Amino acid sequence: MKTAKKILCVLLVCIMTAFGSVMAFADDAALKFDENGQFEIMIFADSQDDEALEATTTQLMKEALAKYEPDLVVYLGDNTVADGYDNQYTAIQAILAPVVEADVPFALVFGNHDQEQGVDKEVLLAMYQQIGGGLCLTYDTPDLYGCGNSFLPIVSSDGTGIAFNLWFFDSGSSLRDEETGEWLGYDYVREDQIEWYETTAAGLALANGGENVPSIVFQHIIVPEVYEAMYPSLPFGIKDFTYKDVAYLPVPSFSAHSGFVFEPPCPSYFSAGQFDSWVETGDVIASFYGHDHTNSFTTTYKGIDITTVPTVGCNSYSNDITRGVGLITLDESDLSTYSYEVVRMCDLALEEGSLLSSVDGGSSTFYCMFMNLVTKMLDAIHNLFNGGISF
Repeated sequence: MKTAKKILCVLLVCIMTAFGSVMAFADDAALKFDENGQFEIMIFADSQDDEALEATTTQLMKEALAKYEPDLVVYLGDNTVADGYDNQYTAIQAILAPVVEADVPFALVFGNHDQEQGVDKEVLLAMYQQIGGGLCLTYDTPDLYGCGNSFLPIVSSDGTGIAFNLWFFDSGSSLRDEETGEWLGYDYVREDQIEWYETTAAGLALANGGENVPSIVFQHIIVPEVYEAMYPSLPFGIKDFTYKDVAYLPVPSFSAHSGFVFEPPCPSYFSAGQFDSWVETGDVIASFYGHDHTNSFTTTYKGIDITTVPTVGCNSYSNDITRGVGLITLDESDLSTYSYEVVRMCDLALEEGSLLSSVDGGSSTFYCMFMNLVTKMLDAIHNLFNGGISF
């Protein structure tokens, strides 16, 4: 059995071999802080496109990309729901078109729906890599559960080394009883993925002079610790809202989160200890999830932010209060934190020159103005519960 020291040494050799050296890697980095020390990540969650292209979805992507010019786009799972190889290829072409046109690198994770249409995730990943060309940064770490488990370092603006890291986990699909076929809930990140994460994080820290490289996690299905973070526990059980043997009230505490919760989060009923591993390792400052389309909230638990990104897809269930894209901004001067906002579709639709109200399936300007008013009212109510009103 390998010792931890041997594992770290092997990993470090692999990292240095793959990169040539930290300096050589930095000179030709795919991801790098700009000359102002900034790096922006745009998130497209649950686009759920099929072969019948949803024009509003891609227009929303185009206008968000044009306005913010991010350094990286992350597709956060349930990206396509088309049936069969040819239709999946067409759907992937559609959701990648705005990013390819804007010439922005992208990465992705798979959700619970991506492979339910008869095409394996390994085949889907090959489609993304082919269609996206050199813009697709996602790769698959072999011999791990799922597909697309990977990490992407971001190099410092001066090119002297790795300043930040992005983790991508495949959180699986659905669990069923092998004998009866009974649905047991959603899948979860498994032990081998967690072991890979811990070993890789330790290797990155070793290459970074012994200091953890601050990191953000992207995966589709949210961790069950979200209930510990923001839902009151109950002395009696509600089956659908019992996680890690604790029952919860399906109504969150207003003081424990910011943003909107329009549906109870849907994590797995099982856990291999992924979140605890992040806490113990100490590199993860935040985690981002799709899956729950109408939710757009952030809560903090044991020092790690848990954020749900609302759906960008106009072909999937949601509401126009939250529908939009996520935007993370990293500042090299302080990588212990970050800024995050939701760019809402109805806000973009009111921008000068926007075509969101005129494309097929788009909403009228009056409707978008009304939804923005509703959003402000809901924000005010939430702030009132938290001790103050602000518009």
